[in-house]
Amino acid sequence: MPPLEHLLPMSQGPARQPQRTLHLHAGPHKTGSTYLQARLQRNRRSLERLGLRYPLPWGEHSHRHLARQLRADGLGALEKLLQQQRRWSGDMLLSAEHFVPLLAQADSLEALQRCCESKGFALHVISVVRPQHALLNSFYAHVLGRLYATPSFTAYVRAQLACRRLRGPARRRWIHLAPLSLDLERRFEALLVQPGLRSSFLPFVPRRHDLFDQLVESLGLPPQTWRPAPAAQANEQLGRRGLGLAYLLNAELDSLPIRRSGLIAEHGLNRLVEQLRILARQRGWVKERYSGWQGRLLQRFEQHYAASNDRFAQQVWGQNWLACFAPPPPPSESQGLVLDQELRQEARRLFTDYRCRLPQALR
Repeated sequence: MPPLEHLLPMSQGPARQPQRTLHLHAGPHKTGSTYLQARLQRNRRSLERLGLRYPLPWGEHSHRHLARQLRADGLGALEKLLQQQRRWSGDMLLSAEHFVPLLAQADSLEALQRCCESKGFALHVISVVRPQHALLNSFYAHVLGRLYATPSFTAYVRAQLACRRLRGPARRRWIHLAPLSLDLERRFEALLVQPGLRSSFLPFVPRRHDLFDQLVESLGLPPQTWRPAPAAQANEQLGRRGLGLAYLLNAELDSLPIRRSGLIAEHGLNRLVEQLRILARQRGWVKERYSGWQGRLLQRFEQHYAASNDRFAQQVWGQNWLACFAPPPPPSESQGLVLDQELRQEARRLFTDYRCRLPQALR
């Protein structure tokens, strides 16, 4: 694995030294954003002393409410925020996964640039790049753990490769799962070709390089002793047994005559999700991580994106893909879901308790 300095992003577009810069971190989802935002929030004072403000007028770690307002009502909310910060002479940083759709089209990028420039800021977009195999595994674990659906991992991967929604006898019960944008050249096309826009790409390499350290180094901030993220902000995977229990619970929920969205909005399904999280932590399931990649599926998947990934890596980092990311470990049968009799009984008990709290018509 190359040293960290060789993985720092190369800026796209002509270099500029504006008086102030608005750094816009736009996820995407499942690329360490929650961790990054928690550390940014915890180090706000230190960052301000270095000339970088992380404003949080909504009282949360991220700027998701601002991103949603921009998508729904245009750029008025951003103009208002920048106007409120007019006396601040340094740079600013905003962070939310929900900014991603705003950056997918050239016209919205141009509008963002114009809005920033009108308030005296140059726009700098920061995205995090995670290898597709790890991204899909993480999304699948999220789908199961949130009790959104019950597909097999193989079915999930095949649907993503085919750019289609999941199929199955219970699909009408599931949360809508749109295909992910896995081709990096297409996903970041607008950023890569936008004239005059500075854009940076941080490689997501957990357990090798800390994402927060990568971010502050890419912004040119001097080395500091930064406060760690709160332990409560850890975005844990439920582990092989926890996700096995979630898989079995999902199958039970498929039998109910109501969509998951209705159970979440009206019948407290998120409380059952929290029970799963508590069980996984208390019983130590989170220590035994799940991977759905079995057999030759990973090899076929990696081959599908190999050429595109290399072109993307050459363009943004000046080296091939495997120089930036280590190859994935070979699949192991011992990393899949655990679905033993003990978990089946646990799933039945949790589902029965939950169903007893539903209205009679839904049981």
